[in-house]
Amino acid sequence: MKIRYFFPLLLFITITSCKQKVHNQITTTKEYNYGTQNDSALFHFNKGWEYIMDYGQWTLSENAFRKAIAFDSSFVIGKSLVGKISGDVDERITLLNEIGQEKNKINNDDQLLLEVTVATIKLFNARDQKQKLNANFYPNFKKIAENNYREFIHKYPNETYIKAEYIEVLQSNYGSKTALDSLYLLTTEKQKKIPFFISYAATLESDLGNYKKALLIADKFNSKINDTTIPQPYVLYASIYLKMDSLSLAKSQIEKALELDPKHVFAQRFKNKIDSKINNDQP
Repeated sequence: MKIRYFFPLLLFITITSCKQKVHNQITTTKEYNYGTQNDSALFHFNKGWEYIMDYGQWTLSENAFRKAIAFDSSFVIGKSLVGKISGDVDERITLLNEIGQEKNKINNDDQLLLEVTVATIKLFNARDQKQKLNANFYPNFKKIAENNYREFIHKYPNETYIKAEYIEVLQSNYGSKTALDSLYLLTTEKQKKIPFFISYAATLESDLGNYKKALLIADKFNSKINDTTIPQPYVLYASIYLKMDSLSLAKSQIEKALELDPKHVFAQRFKNKIDSKINNDQP
C-alpha cells in the first residue's frame, strides 16, 4: 500500500474505532463533574462552555467560569478555564502558579484536560509577553491535545464541548475534511442538534469551498438560535462571506457581532482580516 493512502486510512480506522466506543458507552456514561462536588460550580462551568461554544457570548462565558470557581475555590479545571479565557496576562500567570500547586490533587481524567489547557495558557502568555517558545512546543501541543481529548471522549462520549474541542484539534492537525467527517461520525444524534456542531459544520463546509451548502447550514443555525442579540450567527455569516470575498457583507456582519460582545476574540480576528483585505483591495 502506498504511504499517501496509508495515513488517511489509519486516521479513518482511528475515528471509526472512536465512534464504536462512543456508541458502546453512550447509554451508561453519566455527566462528568470535572473535579468539583459543588453543584453550583458545575452548573456555571457548563454554562460557560455553552455561552462561548454555542452562542459566542465571550463575556457571559468568562463571567460563568468565574462564578464556578467562586463557588468552589479548589476547582482546578474551573481555574484553568478562567485562565484560558482571561485577557489579563498577569492573572493568567497567577492562575498557572496556583494550578501548578494543586494539579496533583486531581484525577487522571482531569489531568488529560488540564495538560491541554495549561499548554494553551502558556501559549497565550508567550504571545502577550513576546517570548519565544521552544521549537517543539507547538507540534507537541497539537499531539498532546489530540491524544488527550481522544482518550477523554472515549470514556465520556456525552461530554459535548470536550468532543467539540477534539474535533477542532483534528481540523488543526489534519484539515477541514477530516474534521467534518469526524463531526458526523463522532457526534450522537442529540449532539448533532447542538448549536456549536451546526455552526462548525457550516464553517468547515466553507473552508472546503462549499459556500452554498455552508450558507444553507448557517441559515439553519440562525433559525435555531432565533435571537438577534446572540453574536454567533453574525460571526458565522461573516466568516463565510470573508472566504467568498464578499467583504462588505462580511464587514457588516462582524461589526454587529462585536456590538453585541466586544470580547469575542474570533470576531476581533475576523474584523482585522476583513479590514486588511478591504484596505488592500482599495486602489
